[in-house]
Amino acid sequence: MLLNLGDLQAQLSQFEAAKQSYPEAITALNSSLQIAPLQAQLSQFEAAKQSYSEAITAFNSTLQIAPNDIDPLTNKGTALLRLGQLQAGLSEFEAAKQSYSEAIAAFNSALLIAPNFIMALTNKGSVLLSLGTLQAGLSEFEAAKQSYSEAIAALNSALLIVPDDIAALNNKGLALQCLGDLQAKLSEFEAAKLSYSDAIATYNSALLIAPDDIAALNNKGIALGSLGDLQAKLSEFEAAKQSYSDAIAASNSALLIAPDYINALNNKGNELQSLGDLQEQLFERQEALKNWQEALEMFNRSLAIAPNDDWVRNRRDALQESLDNLGEDTVSS
Repeated sequence: MLLNLGDLQAQLSQFEAAKQSYPEAITALNSSLQIAPLQAQLSQFEAAKQSYSEAITAFNSTLQIAPNDIDPLTNKGTALLRLGQLQAGLSEFEAAKQSYSEAIAAFNSALLIAPNFIMALTNKGSVLLSLGTLQAGLSEFEAAKQSYSEAIAALNSALLIVPDDIAALNNKGLALQCLGDLQAKLSEFEAAKLSYSDAIATYNSALLIAPDDIAALNNKGIALGSLGDLQAKLSEFEAAKQSYSDAIAASNSALLIAPDYINALNNKGNELQSLGDLQEQLFERQEALKNWQEALEMFNRSLAIAPNDDWVRNRRDALQESLDNLGEDTVSS
C-alpha cells in the first residue's frame, strides 16, 4: 500500500529490516546514500511525501464511492497525520498544520458514523498532540493548549471504551506532560503541577497493566523530572528532591529491562544532574558530588553506545569540566 511505502521512505532506520521485501529499491537507495547521503535523504523525503499524497488521493477516490466507509476515512486520517509529521520535521510548518487539520476532519467524519471507533479516537488524539506540539513550537500558545486539551479529551473517550489501552494511556500522559511544559513556560505554575501530576498518574495506570512498558517508564521519569524542575523553581525544595528521586527510580526500572536504552540513560543523567544542582544550592555538597559523578557515568555510557550524539557529549563535557574545577577525583572523559 502507498501508505506503507511512505512509511518505508520516511523512516530511514527501517530500510535494513525492509530489504527482504524491497530488495531492488533498497539496493538503489544504498547506492545513492554512498554517493550523496544528504541529497538521497532529502529526495527520499520528497518521495515519501508523494506516496502519502497518492495514498490520500486513493482514499478520496474510495470515499467518493462509499462516503460512509469508516476504514478509508480512518486510513486517510492516518496518512495525513504521517504526512504532517514528515512536513513538520522538514520545517514545512504551514503545510503540516494543514495536513493535521485535514486529518482531524477525517477522524471526526469517521466518528460521526461510528462514535466509539477506537482507532479514530486514538488517532485523533495523536494528531491533536502533534498539532499542539507544532503550535507550541511556533509560539501559538493558546492554540497549543486547546489542541492538547482536545487530545486529552479524545484519548479519555477511547479509554472509557477500552480502559487498558496502553497506547492511549501513554499518549494521554504525553499530552498532559506537554500541556504541563507549556503551562510552566507561561508561568501557570499550579496548572502545570496539576498537569504533571495527572501525567504521572496516567503512566502509573499504564504500568499497572504493563509493568515493563519502557515508554511509560521513560516518560514517567521525564514528567517527574519536569515536576521537580518546577518545584525547585518555586523553592519547594523537599518536594523537588522527592520528584527527582522518583524520576531516577523510573529510569532505573527502564534500565533494568533495557540496560542500553539511550533515552533512559540520558534521562537518568539529566535527573541526577538536576538533583545534584539542587543539593549544591542547599549546601549539600557531598550528596551533590555523588549525583554529579553518577550523572557523568550515565552520559559516558550513552556516548559509548551513540558516540556521535553531540548534545550528550556537550552535556557530559560541561559536567566533567565543572567537576574538574572543583578539584574532585572524577571519572575521566
